[in-house]
Amino acid sequence: MIAGLAAAWTAGALAAEETAPLIVEGSLELAATGYTFTEGPAWDGARLIFSDIPGDTVYVLTPGEGAPEVLYTPSANANGHTFDREGRLLNAEHGSGEITRRTSEGGRQTVAARYEGKRLNSPNDVVVRSDGLILFTDPPYGLGQRAAELAFSGVFALDEASGRMVLIDDALSRPNGLALSPDERVLYVGDTATQTLWAYDLAADGTASGKRLVADVTDESKPGRVDGVRVDTAGRVWFTCPGGICVVDPARGEVIERLATPKRATNLAWGGADLSELYITALTDVYRVRTRARGTGSSSR
Repeated sequence: MIAGLAAAWTAGALAAEETAPLIVEGSLELAATGYTFTEGPAWDGARLIFSDIPGDTVYVLTPGEGAPEVLYTPSANANGHTFDREGRLLNAEHGSGEITRRTSEGGRQTVAARYEGKRLNSPNDVVVRSDGLILFTDPPYGLGQRAAELAFSGVFALDEASGRMVLIDDALSRPNGLALSPDERVLYVGDTATQTLWAYDLAADGTASGKRLVADVTDESKPGRVDGVRVDTAGRVWFTCPGGICVVDPARGEVIERLATPKRATNLAWGGADLSELYITALTDVYRVRTRARGTGSSSR
């Protein structure tokens, strides 16, 4: 009888866990404030890296140790960040129009600056596959007074060892955030201009096929747009959207959960000891919220 009750309780607890909201209610908190326009959150295993783009500065936030500190400045108006296979920081720079690597030993190194001889627009966000393949988006947001040399906004894959760069897509209006599925076979890209999320089947050589619409979250009644994109270990896609954060089941193409943010969300990253915390950049602020999901690893994916 006791064993039966225990089994019934366990089954009930598991069922409750499966139906519990992914985002822990009431856990959204302010982690940092006082910036101009925050972007590019990336977790290095213990700290959060993020940009203040107009402030031309990259900061590091160590949980429990007070206000963020300057990691480096000037930053060439860096936007997105991630880490390569050796844990070195990669940056998508608006000001320079380059993907760069920065280390304390070697300083700043250009990784990608041109495609077919033409200067990139203003790389926006960047991710790295586990074999080292670098994927990034290149809309024109950071061009400023600089004339565009490319006549499109691209999604690119770069094999750094060979220098081979593959154009994955040149048809999105404003490709922005991007992320890889847990098995790295699918690439997700958000298009800010059309408020849509797209998926591609990604081959070993960086070429892509099977482009398909995952979700259209257009809603002009709410502030915010499709921008940053992340994926959890269950394959769900988390991304900024009108009103805050949307969670999509890509198999169904449905928004299954939402989080309203106090200010317009610009990007997001998994963090915390078990990668269950979500850090959200939102205009002048950085927020943190607890979830019942797990990130797919460091912000490289």
